Amino acid sequence: MKTLKKTNMLAFVLTVLVFSCKENKTSNVDNSSEKERMKVFAKEDSKITFNSSDAGDIFERYIELRNALIESDADKASKVAMEFDSIEGGDYGKINEVALLIGASDELESQRLLFSELTTLLEPVIKDQLVGGAVYKQYCPMAFNNDGASWLSSESVIRNPYFGSKMLNCGKITETYTQ
Repeated sequence: MKTLKKTNMLAFVLTVLVFSCKENKTSNVDNSSEKERMKVFAKEDSKITFNSSDAGDIFERYIELRNALIESDADKASKVAMEFDSIEGGDYGKINEVALLIGASDELESQRLLFSELTTLLEPVIKDQLVGGAVYKQYCPMAFNNDGASWLSSESVIRNPYFGSKMLNCGKITETYTQ
């Protein structure tokens, strides 16, 4: 009974945090051409800058998708994943394709498996386009029957998208990308 109460309370706190972070999203926009090309991603108390707004938009949606999976909300994950297709510019065909597969699924475990593939596709884009801040590559060794899986985060705190509230803090930082 105590465990159930703690789990429910943790889910409630996480939900409040996720929604409050969304409202605090800001962007730095200047009229200079270089500033217009850059996307400042300010979420979860971090400021991450990319050299293209496309990369910033993709990362922002990726974090929203990760948060939906942390919440174990398949409907929300589906809706967010469908938004990847609206990103203009860049050659993100395979990334969009996998995101659309996530969006077409209503099964949380399938979404999580595809999210692992999306992470693999997105990681080199993030590494190449990052010009400021830190992106954390995190890893859970227990995901997918102990095969393990990684995800990207804009914060160093572990919030596992593969288990949600069942094992929210399972994982470790394996790499930090900074510029």
